[in-house]
Amino acid sequence: MRTSIILIMAFLCLIVEARAAASSQLNIIFIMADDHNQAAMSCYGSETIRTPNLDRLAAEGMRFNHMTATVSLCGPSRAVLLTGKYSHRNGFTKNGSSFDGAQQTFPKLLQQAGYETAIVGKWHLRSQPTGFDYYNIMPGQGQFYDGRLKEIGQSWKDGSRGGVVRSGYMTDVITDVSIEWLKNRDLNRPFCLMVHHKAPHSPHDPAPRHKDLFKDIDLPVPDTLLDDYEGRVPRNIASRIKSSRMLICRYPQYREDVEKAMQMGRVEGTHYMYQIFMKGYLRLVTALDENIGRLLDHLDESGLSDNTVVIYTSDNGFFNGEHGFFNKMWMYEPSLHLPLLVRWPGKVKSGSLNDDLVSMIDIAPTLLDVAGARVPSDLQGRSFLPLLEGKTPNDWRGSVYYHYYEQFEVPEHFGIRTRNAKLIRYPALDRWELFDLRSDPDEMVNLYGRKDYDSLTSDLKKHLIDLGRGYGDNIEF
Repeated sequence: MRTSIILIMAFLCLIVEARAAASSQLNIIFIMADDHNQAAMSCYGSETIRTPNLDRLAAEGMRFNHMTATVSLCGPSRAVLLTGKYSHRNGFTKNGSSFDGAQQTFPKLLQQAGYETAIVGKWHLRSQPTGFDYYNIMPGQGQFYDGRLKEIGQSWKDGSRGGVVRSGYMTDVITDVSIEWLKNRDLNRPFCLMVHHKAPHSPHDPAPRHKDLFKDIDLPVPDTLLDDYEGRVPRNIASRIKSSRMLICRYPQYREDVEKAMQMGRVEGTHYMYQIFMKGYLRLVTALDENIGRLLDHLDESGLSDNTVVIYTSDNGFFNGEHGFFNKMWMYEPSLHLPLLVRWPGKVKSGSLNDDLVSMIDIAPTLLDVAGARVPSDLQGRSFLPLLEGKTPNDWRGSVYYHYYEQFEVPEHFGIRTRNAKLIRYPALDRWELFDLRSDPDEMVNLYGRKDYDSLTSDLKKHLIDLGRGYGDNIEF
């Protein structure tokens, strides 16, 4: 009897020790929005919207000013996130593809390091999620009102159908499910929870509480709203890029507004569509921000805040009317740049800013590094843990590489962005664009072909070839 009691007590002690060890290990919450631009966040200086909960995250952590996409499109960007590898390496180059779930991903590596992994919300990779102890995801693009979620254990068949209807507004529901999982997780293991919102991706179906938000105000207009694309690639194809130009926006819900705008002419019609489109978009951002607050409050209330790193970003950037555009895809600044906020109590200085060039390929190695897990040598990104500690390595990158594969009326293009300049190549069109970002941050003047920029052009071309091929992308001019 005494021996049994001793064994039971020893077992209970092991449980307590295991839970203590788990509680001392860093937890990770990775929040990803869809199509969220820095310009629609007040912590980045937005004049169109207030985002108090994202502002809180920035005030309590670090804000990155130059987080960039490798490809500004939903599915391909998410594949880059999971693998830490460019699209040509992970095999997912266009929306509609199917992700190879057998390949190495950072959630699998975190599992090997003892982490419990989960993803809730948007998936958009068609194949069944792997590397997760739990998933509850939207089939396909999902929907905002009474949408379906497909939970682990349910029949898969394909990634576009199935699931169970969850009543309510999807941005709220994703947060509900995430908090529910946090309450019922394995307390003996550290966790990595990925909360992937559909917002503010189209359609712009607002939460009922926000249907009249911004109704009676005129939103400030970006300086480049009426860009005529003189000397740049969009001018050559302006009449057919319905997936880019605000004036001829392809979203079905705005069909009547587009018809009305076209009757007004380019100037008045573009202004009209900007107000209609952006109010719809910002209503979704408002609900998103509210739900970030709900999740942060839960971490406080459950005692998890002190040992949980919280990361917020988007799958790609987005045009908020800049250049008369909506959507993403192009390598121009609003599309290339993503928000990135990181809160890590006791590690990251509150209210700190970072101006280094970081990329979506860096997320996987960073999360592995933060968790103390092995970072495989074949990952193409680099951990920015030193940047979080306020220390920029002397050999940190001075440029980022981008490659978009033709889809949605936007031609294939690849390019390089340094701290001060950008060079873009459109192979099928045999066109180049060169921008001096110091004198022309809005990218209005294509300098390619000017003799006074021959030296810069030559240097950037060499750098572009070296960078692309260094990533295993055998680009040709």
